[in-house]
Formats: sequence, C-alpha cells, structure tokens
Amino acid sequence: METKIIELIHIIKRRPGMVFFDGTNAVLKDYIHFFEGFFYSLEFTLNMNFEREISKWYQKRTDFIAPNMNWFAQFEHINKDLIEKEKIEKLLNTLEDFFNYYNTSSLT
Repeated sequence: METKIIELIHIIKRRPGMVFFDGTNAVLKDYIHFFEGFFYSLEFTLNMNFEREISKWYQKRTDFIAPNMNWFAQFEHINKDLIEKEKIEKLLNTLEDFFNYYNTSSLT
C-alpha cells in the first residue's frame, strides 16, 4: 500500500491539477487540507494514526520537539521562511521520505 501512496505523491508532483481544483496555483494550505483528509482516511482504514507517526519521525529528523503540535503545524513552523513553491515541494518530498521509511521500518 505504501508504494501506492508514493505513486500518488508522484502524481501530485507532476500533475497537481489532477488532485487540486486550482492545480498549479494551489497553495500549501490546499496540500495540507488534502493530506489531513488522506491521513484520516488511512487511520480509519488501517487503524493507525499516520499524523502522529509522521510527527514522531519528523521531530527526530529536525530536532524540533513539539509533542502537542500537529505535524502540519510543525512543518509550517520549521519551513516558514521558504517561498510557497519551496514549501510545497518540501512537503511532498518529506511525505515521500516518510512513506519510504514507513515501507521499510517496523511501524506496522
């Protein structure tokens, strides 16, 4: 399943208009809303809180400790100085890295 998630991320990178109404004009908030919903659907399907798992993984990678902060808020805080396009690219790359890690780790 993780491979399919990575494929979805690649599709979004190449063709954001297939997922977002405003396509190439989508902003970080659009991506965050999409992936929040996506994580909720995974949680119901797999009975695993992906937002919490990515938060723990991300905090180790960034040395940013905020256990009560939503992962998307952590990401926005750490990357606040980037321009919108860079934030979106980094968000997608970070999610891809996480699901590659998840695919090879013992999270399940």
